[in-house]
Amino acid sequence: MSSRKIPLTAGAMAVACSVGAALTLGALGGPAPAAARETAPDVRHTAAPQTTTVRYGPFTIPAAGDHGHDDDHGGGHGRVRDDDHGNGTTHNRITFNIKKPCDNCFITGFKPNLVYPDGSNANVNTGPMLHHAVLGTHRRSDTVCKGPQRVFASGNERMESVLPSGYGVKVKRGERWNMLYDLMNHEHKEKTVYISITYTHESAAGSQLKPVTPIWMDAGGCLGSIWDAPEGVSEKTRRWRSTISGRLVHMRGHLHHGGHSVRTENLTTGKLLCKVVATEGGSPEFIDPHGRTEISDMPPCSGDPLGTIHRGDVLQVTGRYEIDGHTHDNVMGIMVGWVAKD
Repeated sequence: MSSRKIPLTAGAMAVACSVGAALTLGALGGPAPAAARETAPDVRHTAAPQTTTVRYGPFTIPAAGDHGHDDDHGGGHGRVRDDDHGNGTTHNRITFNIKKPCDNCFITGFKPNLVYPDGSNANVNTGPMLHHAVLGTHRRSDTVCKGPQRVFASGNERMESVLPSGYGVKVKRGERWNMLYDLMNHEHKEKTVYISITYTHESAAGSQLKPVTPIWMDAGGCLGSIWDAPEGVSEKTRRWRSTISGRLVHMRGHLHHGGHSVRTENLTTGKLLCKVVATEGGSPEFIDPHGRTEISDMPPCSGDPLGTIHRGDVLQVTGRYEIDGHTHDNVMGIMVGWVAKD
């Protein structure tokens, strides 16, 4: 397997209207302005798998405010804005026509990260947090929510996804990608970072891989990904009647601080397709300077298949929160799956 790294890049940026609207990637519906267009990197068409790391940025995150996390640790009864806490934030922004790892190819795995300019890991123990990054294309429609198709996504859990052997996400020749991102800073001085994604891929020329289609299962719904989770145990669900048939081969989840688990079930067949249980503060990197933990592990589900979906089946996604002491505002419960359509 060969390996290469694409030089640092950043596209033109625009501020998205809100977290909920932005995560639908509705703002990514139009083509990039001519000035922002970039030529996709040239890759020789070979059957051999390759590994390519792309760094997006640089992005500078403002310093956290002095009030920091005071409301999040006293055991009192208040409201915690989960997407703020006094942290420095870029808010939701969009980069247009971002670099792809390859052209006319299949992506078989991706591993997201946040790094400093020297390549070292940037995580909440030193301030920066990858609140979310969503990569999508306006060339295809999103299966669940319409609008531009969301292809890959991650929060600060930064879990690697590897599709089962024989499957890949097809990247067509000349296809343009855009990226929505929201970065935060728990430290009291600004930080400059890059979003780094390592892709495994192979040429589509002569490939026998079967293409997969992403499905975005969002407990917050298509018009907004966020809701308020009350103190104690709570669950929020959302249902989708499938418009496709095929084999679900991979799923990954995303929750916020205080999230316990997220799961997707096929209510028509009664089958649990995937349940991801979150771990917080599993290593020192995921504990910020104020002692607050962030989600450190959400292992994806992978199988050939996890389950079979038929057109008309009702799928339900459920985000579960277990919160001690505070209502958490603006939480999320998302699962992204990949289906090999019949």
